[in-house]
Amino acid sequence: MAKLNITPERSIDALKVAKESGQLKPKHIKALADLISDIRPKMVDKLPKRKTVSKTPDPAIKAELIKKLNLEVQYSECFDTLKHYGFLTENGKARKGDIKPPSFEKVMSAFRPEELEIASRFQKPTLLLIPETSFASKVKALDAHKQGMQQNNTYVDTIYTDSGFDKITGWRAVIVDGARVMEAYEGDDPDLRFDERIKNRKAARRPGEKGMDRHRYALLMMEAIRNGNPIDQKLFTLLEDDPALSDSLIPIAGFRKHDCSIFFRLNGLKNVHGYAQLRSSVGGDVLLV
Repeated sequence: MAKLNITPERSIDALKVAKESGQLKPKHIKALADLISDIRPKMVDKLPKRKTVSKTPDPAIKAELIKKLNLEVQYSECFDTLKHYGFLTENGKARKGDIKPPSFEKVMSAFRPEELEIASRFQKPTLLLIPETSFASKVKALDAHKQGMQQNNTYVDTIYTDSGFDKITGWRAVIVDGARVMEAYEGDDPDLRFDERIKNRKAARRPGEKGMDRHRYALLMMEAIRNGNPIDQKLFTLLEDDPALSDSLIPIAGFRKHDCSIFFRLNGLKNVHGYAQLRSSVGGDVLLV
């Protein structure tokens, strides 16, 4: 004979059915109420307790990532680049009318631990302090302070226009993948069209991971040129997060080694080019003032 699985809860349910169908006498109904009040708390006490997971990030984890990425040293190097290109005075101070650059502590507060974790997987995590100015002012700075391999003015397609200011109205802290030659990211295939590559890459990104735009690229190129080794000398980067991206065109940027100049151009979104590469970045959401 099969063993009946009779539990206190099933017994109570059966008695409830009997009550509703009028099969219980008044004294039995009172006994049922007493039974429920006695058994229910004991059953609840036996239920497994849910574990509470704290969502508060561990400060020690963030501090370890900051150390791993060598961000304090990179912060000082950012000042060297900003001074060379005229965004700061020679002694590292803000120019008249500009917002002063943020402290190291303020810059670090702009990054979430998960963003630093993403950056730790980049080929060459590179901290940038991006002045909140027009793109035109950044191109002007590039061409006014040429050095090393850069000998000619930057080529900029007419679509790269914006309405920013020459004065610095704030700062954005980002970490970009600054390797000269990028390895293919997860989800990327150089043999696909640009629009397919961008779609696949965005689907594979982790929360908080971004691509590149004109401002990030300009500051990254400044950093690379100041260190004597421009990025993208034989390749070019797709600026998939730039506002110039349209249904048919993709903004691109690189360094033309044959005439020693930087370029910001446009390419067909449905084109295929094995020399095109993608770069990831994190941060930049907070305007530091």
